[in-house]
This record gives sequence, C-alpha cells and structure tokens, in this order.
Amino acid sequence: MNDSRAVPVRPRLLLRIVAGISLSLLTCFPFLMPREEIAAAMQEPPFPGQIGEWQGFRRYDFEISGNAVVVVAPQQAAPGNPWVWHGEFFGHKPAPDIALLQRGFHVVYLRVPDLLGCPTAVEHWNACYRVLTEQHGLASKVGLVGLSRGGLYCYNWAAANPEKVACIYGDAPVCDFKSWPGGRGSGKGSPRDWQLVLDRYGFKNDTEALAYTKNPVDNLEALARANVPLLHIYGDADEVVPWDENTGLLAERYRKLGGNIQLIVKPGVGHHPHGLDDPRPIVDFFLTHAAPNPPGPRKKNNPDVVDLLAEKIEPSRLIVYKKIQQRELYLHMLEPEGWQATDKRPCFIIIHGGGWTGGQPQRMYPFADHYRRQGMVGISVQYRLLDKERNQTVFDCVKDGRSAVRFVRSHAEILGIDPGRIIVCGGSAGGHVAAGTALFEGVDEEGESTEISSVPQALVLLFPVIDTSAAGYGNAKIGENWRALSPLHNVHAGVPPCILFHGTGDTVTPFAGAQAFQEAMHAAGNRCELIAHPDGKHGYLMSDRPVYLETLQQADEFLKSLDLLP
Repeated sequence: MNDSRAVPVRPRLLLRIVAGISLSLLTCFPFLMPREEIAAAMQEPPFPGQIGEWQGFRRYDFEISGNAVVVVAPQQAAPGNPWVWHGEFFGHKPAPDIALLQRGFHVVYLRVPDLLGCPTAVEHWNACYRVLTEQHGLASKVGLVGLSRGGLYCYNWAAANPEKVACIYGDAPVCDFKSWPGGRGSGKGSPRDWQLVLDRYGFKNDTEALAYTKNPVDNLEALARANVPLLHIYGDADEVVPWDENTGLLAERYRKLGGNIQLIVKPGVGHHPHGLDDPRPIVDFFLTHAAPNPPGPRKKNNPDVVDLLAEKIEPSRLIVYKKIQQRELYLHMLEPEGWQATDKRPCFIIIHGGGWTGGQPQRMYPFADHYRRQGMVGISVQYRLLDKERNQTVFDCVKDGRSAVRFVRSHAEILGIDPGRIIVCGGSAGGHVAAGTALFEGVDEEGESTEISSVPQALVLLFPVIDTSAAGYGNAKIGENWRALSPLHNVHAGVPPCILFHGTGDTVTPFAGAQAFQEAMHAAGNRCELIAHPDGKHGYLMSDRPVYLETLQQADEFLKSLDLLP
C-alpha cells in the first residue's frame, strides 16, 4: 500500500546515510580518498557555532531556542557518547571535568541564569536535551552537576525527567529555596535572589512561595523509583546554604524512599571552597554511573566471607579527616539507628590490612557494621599506602592512623561519640597501624597538634603485624628504623587493654611474635588477652563464617568487661 505522507529525516541521520553510501563506494575504490579521511568522514558531525578551546579541548558555543550552550568535546568520545551537564558555574573547579574529558565524556552547560530551576528553566533544559541527544548523538542518560544554586536546576529537571538521568553530583547544592535564597532557616539568605524566586516561579507573595511543595527536598520519589544514585559534597560550616536544611534533609528523605546517596563531609568548611583537592571520588562516581558500560566494582576472584558481607554495606557518610599531598583522606562512617550528632556513643574504629601496600576501607565494613548494629558509631579508616614514587612510607601509614583517632576525639560533638570510649581495631598491617595509635609516641604528622591524645581506650588486634624485626614481618619494607615501628619493641606501662586474635599456623606474621607481645604487655602491667586459633593461617577468621562470628562474640565480651559496649 502506498503512503504519500512525508517522513521527516533528521539532518544527522541524513549525513550518516550519505556517509555510509560514500564509505561503501570508497571501500570498493580506496584510491579515491586516504584512509584517515575515510575515518574522519564517518565520525559524528561537529557541533555548530563558534569553535574555541577550553582546558586543551575543543569548545563549541552555539544557541538552542535562543539560549547560549557550551559543549566541550573530548579528543576521542567514549562508546555511547556519555556526558555531564552543569546546572550553573561551569568552569569553576574544573578538575573533574578535565578528567572526564580525558575519559571520553562531553561536558555541557546551558546558560539560563537567574531562573533558579523554575518551570521555564526546565523547559529550556528539555529543549537542550532533545537537540543534544537526537541531533548530536549524546547518551540518553546524562550525569548532572549541581553546584550551589545549580542544584535547583539539576534536581528540578531530574524530577521531571528521571528516566533521562544517570546520576546527580551536588556540591553544596541548594535543595530548598526556602533555605537559600529565602533565608528562612539558619542561613542569611539573599533578598535579591528571593525576589527572583517570586518572579520566576510566579508566586504572588512570600506565603505562596513558602507553601511550595516541589522543591528538591520535597520531590524525590520519582528519582528513588528510577534508582538514580546521588553524591553530595558539602562543608558542615556552610552559612550560605546550610547543609542540614539542604543536603542533610534531602539525604534523610531519599534514604527513607530507598534511594542511594553518598555524602562526603568537609569538617569546618563553609560554602567555599567547592570540590575536592583530589577529584577521584567525583570522577569515579560518574565513571560508575554515567558511562554506558561502567567498569563496575572490582571484585576478588575468590571473595571470602567478609568480602561478601562488605558488598551489602553502605556507609552513612565519608568525612575528610586529613588533607595531605593534595589529596583528602576519609573516615567511612556508619551511623547507628537513631543516631544524632548530640549523642555520646562509644566509637569503634577499624583499620584495613594489605601489607601497607594495598587494601581499602570497604574491606572492614562488616566489623564496623557489627558494632553499628549494637548502637556504636562505626568508622573504617582510609590511610596512605606505602608508595616509593610518592615518598610514602610505613611511618606515614602510622601517622594517618594516629591522626584519625585525634580527629574523631576532637570532633566528638559532631560525630555523636564519647571521646572517652574509643576502640581501635585492625587486621594484619591494619592491626599494626591500630597498635601504633597507642604505642608509637612521637610518630606524628609534622605540624599536627598532639595535645589531643591518639591513644584509644582499648585495642582489638586481628592477626596483626606485631614484630617488625627480621623474625617477624615488614623489616625490609620499613628499613633500618624498623624498631621505632615494632609494637613488640615499644611496649610500656599504660598501654590500653588489648585483645589479640592470632592463628598458630600464621607464617606471615608469626604466632611467636603475638606470644612475645602478650608477655611484654603483662610484664609492663598491661592487660592483654591472646586468643589462639589452632593451625590458623594468616587471615584465618576472614574466610570461616563460624570463626568470624565467634571472634566478634569474644571481642564483644572483652569490650563489655571494659564497659565499652552500650
């Protein structure tokens, strides 16, 4: 049957058809065009408008529906043409964008200032999205970047288009215009921008604006149903966009809806500076969620019991406890049910192993989670690893462990912990770092105040590196100053009570070192319990569920005897 109705052909599609026909001809007659020109002919058509340069990448400036658009293109687009879209302040703190461009992402900004995410702004975003995806082939799902007031643009568009959103990164984002610019909470607000809210949203007066129920904090259900992951970075001293009225409230509600949100806290930081010195957590977030073929989490070939448990656990927030060598170090905090910052709960700090050269905080989440479920604050520590190229040594590992305890103790009022009830635990090399919080006096970060003690109230050591002499482990890694970092050789009176779990068949950190450590502790008048597992190899309790559970029970009894469990 003949149909006389015209079928519209998009310009981009027409170009592809022509290019395909041309390529077929050129394949038959390759002498007509050099190979590199054939390849160039098949690439996506360039964006229109003025061509410029941004951070070493090609920048296109053009208009969509009368609004200025900036597209920065990678030198080689990743499969599927992934992209990130800025709500506002494009170009500020560009490190994540540069890293993503290097990985094949496009970076986009639509300039519609002073609309503060109102319905008109959402309409402009809709038009921009259609052009970039339908005419220029960008991915159907986009990663959003909401910096400060840019959060209103990102969240309001995402709530209207959840199926088009891969993920959202908010940096001190405005999530409720009553907080900013309204100033109806603890922030000072902005009268000029509040008037813009009234004008752009079409409110007749303040009362009507304050009754509005579609701010980002109120409008999360569609995003939660679509399983859109969120990442928020904020300073807990932000007086412009108070975190508890914006990110804090949004996170609480999103989690109740079953949504996934990761929080990174910068203690003592205000609204500025934005971002992170080391942008890797931001970049990894987009690579994981906004790339059409995300790499996915790296998994062990043969995960053990603890690995499998860790996969199911998410931290409540990551807290920057130290900035060193242009990077942030994090505490992975697991909050107990009903936790409040005003609480005074015991705190269980766990430090991962890996021979000082590997490992990550996620590995020890099950231990922190065990104590979180008992009402304690659980914390897993990230620390610098041994790295000759970066001039990082085992001394730096120990310094970070001691810094972590000092941070927790000095920030007890915002972490909801009792500074007089801190337990430090660690496995293998992490057990060494844990012991170092109590034993290695003077091994501290240069310039760090030592007025606050790094010594916990108790130590729980799991098959630890306890002797760094030639008879133990780590002698070659530490070098000639090994004695300064040997727990066995630094026992003194006043070391906090310790329970040590060790396998008698351990050939990595020999059992004889654990026995000698217990003897030295007793000789110094310190309490030290040694739980020996017959024939247990190094790390024995991590792969045997009954033994793992028995170890936790024995540690519980030890901590109860010290009145350190709730």
